[in-house]
Amino acid sequence: MIYTILLIEDNLEMAENISAILKLAGYSVIYAQNGRTGVELAQQNHPDLILCDIMMPEMDGFTVLHILSKMEDTSGIPFIFLTAKAEKSDFRAGMNLGADDYISKPFDGVDLLKVIELRLRKKAFRPSAPIQDEPVFNQHAKGLLEFKKLYENKARRIFRKKDLIYMEGQNPNHLFYILKGQVKTYKVNHFGKELIIDIHEEGSFLGYLPLLEDKPYNENAEALVDVEISFIPKPDFLSMMFTNKEVANIFIKMLSNNLEEMENRLLDIAYQSVRQRVAGTLLKIGKQHTGNTENRAISIARRDISSIVGTTTESLNRTLADFKDEKLIEINPDGLKILNLPQLERIVNL
Repeated sequence: MIYTILLIEDNLEMAENISAILKLAGYSVIYAQNGRTGVELAQQNHPDLILCDIMMPEMDGFTVLHILSKMEDTSGIPFIFLTAKAEKSDFRAGMNLGADDYISKPFDGVDLLKVIELRLRKKAFRPSAPIQDEPVFNQHAKGLLEFKKLYENKARRIFRKKDLIYMEGQNPNHLFYILKGQVKTYKVNHFGKELIIDIHEEGSFLGYLPLLEDKPYNENAEALVDVEISFIPKPDFLSMMFTNKEVANIFIKMLSNNLEEMENRLLDIAYQSVRQRVAGTLLKIGKQHTGNTENRAISIARRDISSIVGTTTESLNRTLADFKDEKLIEINPDGLKILNLPQLERIVNL
């Protein structure tokens, strides 16, 4: 499939360079030299993705995005800003308007193509709209009822803290559903360093992608606390996936959400400071771990938190000490407690 990209750029030399890179990569390119023409071409051609400069005559990039996001036919098109201005205020303004990504000039051609590929892949994973032969509410209700059948009345097992639920390289025979507790999924590199992929709480499914791909697990799953797991046999899961569209749609949405979350995490590691990443991780873990970040302490080990953040434990400890001095968190024998939720959110959004 050949994807069509609309390029809106007032600098002719820059536009020619970008167009050449895109065409060499196999994309079809439509070019607009200003924002007004770009809006018209987007409405006429419905491209698969839009690359748009911010500072342009007649109509700037923010206005282009605002107009297209309000139109039903163009609101779902991935939109990436291209700009020579790298101020954080411009970045936030664009993302708040609904931009999917933001690249500062000058940029490497490979980086541009990687961002485009990620955004097109994300778009391709979006589940299609539900079939309109019955009310959406009824479809959703039916899906939830069928969904519950997966894990109800199945074999259950208690895993103690630090017990492995499955290991990388094992062949999957079950889908796992967390009835109580929390589980971390992680990988270990050649040097023995652990990278946490995600923390899964009560109500989450584990191990469905290897079952669908019929491949061994590519990660490890370990109990963070004592957990209760429901075991769903592989034939039961696959039968439900291939015969029940409501259940299939739910898992497709899970896959799409996981992909989006990993993309955002990669962007955070690339562009955010350690301070911002620690604040964001505390907010995320707090909501998962306590349900309400202002009620109970986060008891996850520092080593695990640093693995999620993507930094050393020493750097994490220094940042937590700073947060404690600023009275954003409290550190006690039970763990970490968030004291100033709005200020942590402001740090993330700086």
